[in-house]
Amino acid sequence: ANYDLYFSVNENHVGLFTVGGFYKRIKDLIFNVGTRVILDPSYYGLPPEDYLKKVYDVNMNNPLPVDLLGFELDWQTSFWYLPGILKGFVLNANYTHIYSEVEYPRTEISTQYIFEPEFHIVQENIDSNYKDRLIDQPNDIVNLSIGYDYSGFSARLSMLYKTDVFQQTDFWQELRQTTDDYVRWDLSIKQDMPIDGVQLFLNFNNITNAVDRSINYGNSFPTQEQHYGRTIDLGVRVQY
Repeated sequence: ANYDLYFSVNENHVGLFTVGGFYKRIKDLIFNVGTRVILDPSYYGLPPEDYLKKVYDVNMNNPLPVDLLGFELDWQTSFWYLPGILKGFVLNANYTHIYSEVEYPRTEISTQYIFEPEFHIVQENIDSNYKDRLIDQPNDIVNLSIGYDYSGFSARLSMLYKTDVFQQTDFWQELRQTTDDYVRWDLSIKQDMPIDGVQLFLNFNNITNAVDRSINYGNSFPTQEQHYGRTIDLGVRVQY
């Protein structure tokens, strides 16, 4: 299920301002439950001799539905009414807040050693639940773009900010993983040339050299880092 309710106002001085909220219900969410002992080999399409062996990295559909709530603010405007060169400034801003709570099924293998009347081992899967955020989901996202337009010149300085993203589920909270907060800045500049359809452009990507980092809940140590580095694109665009 997916429900959205948005209201927008469009006025010359304000620009386009939008506020809204959304509600989503997700069923059969796929995630990893870890390890299970094989009590019925036929369930996995295995021969009888695989009884009591273990199957690892089990993926399943969560039988419990997930509710996701959020609201969004969006503002797009230009400052055409300001004096002089200030009238060329433009602003685009978007903020989204998301709330989610998921009951994740968890399997624990119970092992009992029976000695009488003869020694044998009894194992079973004990299923329970634990709560956390929706996987692959941040709480807050901010997109901000400040620009300037004049004649054939256009420039945009943009920023992306998102809070940590829940990445890996685990019953033990110390073993769960999340990303670090992420902030990235980019700059884009375009200039029309005297020839029709020809444009000179410059893109400066990841100005602050932001690193995409995953960390462990328990000790806050990084488990993975991706370094994209800074890049610059300079070129000529021809449009017919």
